[in-house]
Amino acid sequence: MKKLFLHIVIILCLFLVIDRSLGLGLRYLYRISNATDEYKISYSNESTRDSLLFMGSSRCLHHYVPSIFEKELGITCYNAADWGIKNIFYHYGLLGNILSRYTPKVILLEIHPCDFRDTPFSGKERAGSLAPYCGMSDACDEMLKLSGNYLAYQLSWVYRYTGNLPNLITGKLGSMDRSLKGWKPLDGVLDTTGVESEEYPFPVDQERVTLLERFIKDCQQKNIQLLMIVSPMYVCSKEDVFKIPRELAAKYDIPFIDHYRDTTFVGHAKFYYDFGHLNRKGSEIYSEIISKELKKKISTHLEFAQPSQ
Repeated sequence: MKKLFLHIVIILCLFLVIDRSLGLGLRYLYRISNATDEYKISYSNESTRDSLLFMGSSRCLHHYVPSIFEKELGITCYNAADWGIKNIFYHYGLLGNILSRYTPKVILLEIHPCDFRDTPFSGKERAGSLAPYCGMSDACDEMLKLSGNYLAYQLSWVYRYTGNLPNLITGKLGSMDRSLKGWKPLDGVLDTTGVESEEYPFPVDQERVTLLERFIKDCQQKNIQLLMIVSPMYVCSKEDVFKIPRELAAKYDIPFIDHYRDTTFVGHAKFYYDFGHLNRKGSEIYSEIISKELKKKISTHLEFAQPSQ
């Protein structure tokens, strides 16, 4: 029995040594990857020190051009958004990790229905993208527990990266231009054939609403000026899609910038890559408009030209 116990201990130790060694190697590959997901997530969690952060899903990733905002506002900016229907479960964990390092002055959160409704393909599992940062903050760990794999991430460092292996192998050949500070432009023009409005007949998810509210409170507690924003769509829903986040913004007295039905963009295919995402030209024009609007709303924070350390 004693020999069996010794063998088990040796096997466990070997497992830990091999797992940690491979995990460190994968961590290195993750950090140098230039693939969109890995680069955006690693830089946003580990390296951002900018005064203004853009957070959200793919519409945020493609719509906000940091260089335009920097020129207009005179503060450093970074687009920390990512694609893949990232939602409030991901955003809240990311916020926790960022705040564990530094406090940005302003956060612009692009709202999507997946942040407060039970939309398909966008559940708690989206927080799993933060697996490489298990243990970095309480908020991140809380979201990873909700995703369902927290114990596995704790036990195995390798397991934290299994979903990223294809990109880690080829990541140095990825498509992110780092000089764009997180913005990923889309080149092309929308083919309007058969395009219809995207409706959201999905129930409100109170757990997501609560997390959105906690996101607001955490920013206010840190004296971060939070603004919620909705960018244009080529064709808009007939319903008042963003009623809930608008009410939350009013409750906590934060700006809600609504360009969802902005006639400058709605129905103008030349500004779109697809029905929900602006192309390069559209994003640049939209960023010019928003940067000027934002300047009026964050004037009290503009004296801080550099981020907090």
